[in-house]
Amino acid sequence: MISRKTGIAVGIVLVGLGLSWFALQKPSTPTEIANLSSQNPYLQEYSLPAGTAPNGLIVDQHGTVWVTSSKSDLMYNFDQKSGKLENYEIKDGNLQYFKPGQNTAMVWTAVQDKGGTIWFSPLGTKLIWRFDPTNGTFHAIQSKTGSAFQMKIDDNNGDVWFTTLSGNTLSVVEKDSGLPDGYKVTSFDLGNDTSPAGLFLQDNTVWVAEITTQKIIEYNINHENGTVSGITKVKEIPLDNKTELSSPTDLVVNNGSIWLTEHGTSFLTRYKLGDNQIVRYPTSQNAFHATTLPFWIRPINDGKDLWFNEHEGNKLALFDAVNKTMIEYDIPSRPKDGYLTYPLNIATDPNDNMILWFSEWNTDKLGRIDGHIRVPFSISADTNSVVLNPDASKAVTVNLKIDGSSPYSQNHVYLNASSSLAPAAGFGNVDALLTPDTLDLASGHSAQLVLRNYSAPPGNYTLGVSVSNGIVTKTIFLDLTVPRG
Repeated sequence: MISRKTGIAVGIVLVGLGLSWFALQKPSTPTEIANLSSQNPYLQEYSLPAGTAPNGLIVDQHGTVWVTSSKSDLMYNFDQKSGKLENYEIKDGNLQYFKPGQNTAMVWTAVQDKGGTIWFSPLGTKLIWRFDPTNGTFHAIQSKTGSAFQMKIDDNNGDVWFTTLSGNTLSVVEKDSGLPDGYKVTSFDLGNDTSPAGLFLQDNTVWVAEITTQKIIEYNINHENGTVSGITKVKEIPLDNKTELSSPTDLVVNNGSIWLTEHGTSFLTRYKLGDNQIVRYPTSQNAFHATTLPFWIRPINDGKDLWFNEHEGNKLALFDAVNKTMIEYDIPSRPKDGYLTYPLNIATDPNDNMILWFSEWNTDKLGRIDGHIRVPFSISADTNSVVLNPDASKAVTVNLKIDGSSPYSQNHVYLNASSSLAPAAGFGNVDALLTPDTLDLASGHSAQLVLRNYSAPPGNYTLGVSVSNGIVTKTIFLDLTVPRG
């Protein structure tokens, strides 16, 4: 069982990220080239001006990447074809972009509506900003309950919905010609210490992930005379008091399931609405055996595939929700003062959703992943499910086969095993041994995973088995059952 205190702690960490580190500084040149700093067949990185600390980003309808700086009042645009980088000073009359006394402006969310307007909001303020790329102008709208942590556009009417992480509200921005700036903001109180993060719009409902309560809440949207008049709670997930989520940060609702990131763990999680079953899919374990902290989700291909970022996993992931496989892309860069690169925000290209862009907050870079390129190896197991023996002296063996493309660009691959038994994707009281744990595909293609149960808690879990060449990792998932002794 995952502690509720974990969710509260993670909520504090998320807010803390927006209130620390950087001093105000502007790049000296308005136009320059974002240099290609590193690349491999799948991932390219582009350097931004030193000290940019990029976070909130989108890719617009023309393929231009827009990203905000966390330590200045600048928004950048990056032309993929030319490498040209331009910046725009964020200002609107006397309104201050930064909160007085604050030297950071963490933008956790950015969206673009059908008219081309880009919406974003710096954490710690009470402003929602609009940017018109056609003329380079910014306008700010007051939000009494705080800044947006995540935003979503209602494609039916253009309404902008957003959550306020520390304000404990769900809000909506609607057009109103009777007001001076042409918009009004309406907020709905979700209760004290709820910490709403991700949201998902579906028909006339809105789903919200609450970090502190560790709940997913569904609301009906009420309308009166064509405008939003209120919200009505429909249900809380999980439905029972036995299941706990760990800091649910983002969510997607599709085909009778809720897919969510549990930010206090290393899990991408599926909650089946029909039978209320929960299945957790672990990321591959990192070198430090620490939680990878999955964060935002971007569904593509009608929800059949899910992009998500690993806050502390040094990876971005693409999960196949149909075949239950996952590909993780390693980030080449590391910060000067540490071992973890923070890809805090992600955005798909609207013209090609297999292209993912991400911002590297602590390396001052943008990254681009091409999900079309096939991984040059595969992994399979001789079973789809594993049942452990209560007796530790009786091991259970899973036979693995690893194939690769010929000629091999990199013969050596590394094997990895993870599970949903422990929040950091480890095995707890189960001993997991891979033999061998490295392979030269020029000469060998077989391995074994040997599992011994040393009083693991009984239940149904998920077992991940991965193969990697150090650049890209592919994982398959097996059902794992720990029976009662």
